[in-house]
Amino acid sequence: MKILGIETSCDETAIAIIDIASPKQRPLIKILSNVVLSQVPLHIKFGGVVPNLAKREHQKNLVPVLLEALKEAKFFHKQKKAAPAKTNEAKSRKLKAILERDPELFARIREHIFLLKPPQLDAIAVTIGPGLEPALWAGVNFARALSYIWKRPVIPVNHLEGHIYTVMLGNNPPRKRQFHLLPLKLPALTLIVSGGHTELVIMKKFGSYTIIGETRDDAAGEAFDKVARILGLGYPGGPIISRLADSVKPNRKISVKLPRPMLHSGDFDFSFSGLKTAVLYMIKDLLKKYPLKELRTPVSYEFQEAVCDVLVSKTIRAAKN
Repeated sequence: MKILGIETSCDETAIAIIDIASPKQRPLIKILSNVVLSQVPLHIKFGGVVPNLAKREHQKNLVPVLLEALKEAKFFHKQKKAAPAKTNEAKSRKLKAILERDPELFARIREHIFLLKPPQLDAIAVTIGPGLEPALWAGVNFARALSYIWKRPVIPVNHLEGHIYTVMLGNNPPRKRQFHLLPLKLPALTLIVSGGHTELVIMKKFGSYTIIGETRDDAAGEAFDKVARILGLGYPGGPIISRLADSVKPNRKISVKLPRPMLHSGDFDFSFSGLKTAVLYMIKDLLKKYPLKELRTPVSYEFQEAVCDVLVSKTIRAAKN
C-alpha cells in the first residue's frame, strides 16, 4: 500500500508518503517523502502555540507542503484533462461545502490541486487527535477534500498510537528511508511522554489499550516549557533545558534539590504542575545570591532529573505489577 499521511495536531504542518510491502509479519517500509513545516518563528513571541494562529498557518501551508511531498516522492501530478464546465462546477460546490469553514484552504485547493491527476495512492491518513482542535480541523478537512477529489478512503489516526508504534522502527537513523518494522511482543507496557501527553498504557493487542496512569495536571512536556519560561530560555523550552541539563558536570557549583511529585503515591498517575511551582519559588530564593544566568544550568539539570526519576520509577513499578 501507498499511504499519504497528514499531521496538523499542533504547530507543524507535516505530510509524508510511505510505501508498505510484504511480508506481513515484518513489513518493509519505504519513506517516499517526508515534508515538515514548523511554525515556531510565529509562536515564539507568544511563548507558546496560539491555536487559531496555528490553524491559519496550516490553511496556508497544507497545499504547498502536499505539492512538495508529491514532488519528493516522484509522483506524477501534472494537470489532468479538464472536465466539462458543469461537472467542474458541481465538484467545486461539493468541495466548498466540505471546506465551508476553511475558505482560504478551498481557494488554494481549487487553484493548485483540483485539476491535478490523482496520485497512485491507496489511502489518506490524518491525525484526528489529540491536539489543538482548530489545528486538527484544518488537517481533517484537507484530508476529506483530497478524499473527495481523488476518490481515496480516509484513515483517522490517534497520534498517540503513532507514538507507541515508533518503537517498532528500532534504532534506524532518522534519515534512513527504508527499513523493516521490528516485531512487537504483546502484551506490552507503553510510556508516552510527548508534548501535552504523559500516559502509562497497557497494550494487550494491536488496537487495544488500557490507560493505567496519566497526568492529573501538566504533562511533562508542558512543565518543561513552563520551567524554561521561568528561566528566561525562550520557546520551545524543552530542548533548551535538555541541552543545559546534559552539559552539567558532577562538581557543579550551585547545588539545588527539587521534589519528585507523586513518586510514592501508590498509583501510576503523574503530576508536574507542583514541580513547576517549586522551581518558581526556588528561583526567587536563589536570585538573592546568584544571577539568573548562573542558575539556568543547575536548575535545568535538577528539574530534568526530577521528571525522569518519576517517569522511570513509575514505569518500572507498573511493569513489575
